[in-house]
Amino acid sequence: MRTVILSIAVLLAATVLMAAGLTPLGIKAGLWQVTMTSRIGQLPAPHTSTYQSCIRKEDLNQYPFTDPKANCTWTVVSSTGSNMEANGMCRPEGMGDVTFSMRLEALDAENVKGTGQLNANGPAGPMNGQYSGTAKWLSATCPAGIK
Repeated sequence: MRTVILSIAVLLAATVLMAAGLTPLGIKAGLWQVTMTSRIGQLPAPHTSTYQSCIRKEDLNQYPFTDPKANCTWTVVSSTGSNMEANGMCRPEGMGDVTFSMRLEALDAENVKGTGQLNANGPAGPMNGQYSGTAKWLSATCPAGIK
């Protein structure tokens, strides 16, 4: 019964995306390693972070690589099997709102690269910057505790 309900939910989500002119990103579900590098104009050095993300098949209809600790919401603007553009807002701990504009390119089903712009309104005032990242598929299964 759960399988039937899940299948119906995935089918409905895909139907909504196709009606909106969006196609899910053509990548594998499972465990991904994401590395993001951001450069904010006022800071002297770039900041790099790496995290793992578990992507379920139904997650391919939305922005898939959000850092689970960053408290983000995303809106997909456009999506094909190989490219996705999305806008997001995050509220990382200890900072104000950070807004993003991101473009992903699926190089193949196991490798994705992305670039984007960010605007932060933190304790030091407004800041702008750019960021880039890569995502590499690691396995079809995800360890317990990874979202």
